[in-house]
Amino acid sequence: MQKDGKTLSIVGLVLGIVSLVLFWCPYWNILGLVAGIVGIVLSVKGKKQATEAGVPTGMATAGLVLSIIGAALSLIGFFTCTLCVICATSAVNQYSNELNDLLSAYGSALN
Repeated sequence: MQKDGKTLSIVGLVLGIVSLVLFWCPYWNILGLVAGIVGIVLSVKGKKQATEAGVPTGMATAGLVLSIIGAALSLIGFFTCTLCVICATSAVNQYSNELNDLLSAYGSALN
């Protein structure tokens, strides 16, 4: 069986697309980062095999570009969206506890 890199290029392209889709979703963007990194590795291997076999490398290049963009956006999305949601949830819980303490103190002052 001849290794022309076509399978690796297709998988790299698909993983690049998956990483671009998953970077939009909080908590799922870490999977987009993993898919992007794996897509980069497979696209590079596919491009190397395609170059050695003398076949076009367009699909590997597209997979590489999409995987790099998807991984970068997933990393940015993780730090902005996911951490922001975690911090906001923590802040809401803290203010909720303080409000409950204030209301219970106000209620005991009325009695």
